[in-house]
Amino acid sequence: MKFNDAIVGAVFVAFAAALIAMALGFHTPPGQKFGPGFFPIITAVVMGAAGLGLVAKGVAQRTRQPLLVLDSWFRDRRLAMQGASIFAALIAYLAFSETLGFLVTAPLILWGLIVLLWGRPVAALAISLIACFVIHQFFVQMLLVPLPWGIVPYFRLF
Repeated sequence: MKFNDAIVGAVFVAFAAALIAMALGFHTPPGQKFGPGFFPIITAVVMGAAGLGLVAKGVAQRTRQPLLVLDSWFRDRRLAMQGASIFAALIAYLAFSETLGFLVTAPLILWGLIVLLWGRPVAALAISLIACFVIHQFFVQMLLVPLPWGIVPYFRLF
């Protein structure tokens, strides 16, 4: 799938405007010329300028290039469903991770994706359990990022 440069540029400009609006709300500490929003604003201005360049290029090429071109794989129903399953997995994680917890939700979602894309349920079960446990330990123990526990504390044996 290929979008015209004008569409991509417009998205960049909109994102840059939102970033500037958010960064302007950061509080500048007293006695400092530059606050925490200084570098995000500079980045957003450069991104907005690049987006405007893409919009200009896309408008100039609009007669030769349509706004959206679908690749041949997008017409294959199986491949399109596999691509959509990634987004469905993200939405499912957002919907169920707080209630069920990371250690329940992530392996189920990863197992489903591996089975759908690869087709080996037993290997997918081993991969999903090991990978999610390693990811959980890395985030909780090393990075000190709290992942949602959900129903897991109710099943502790100790």
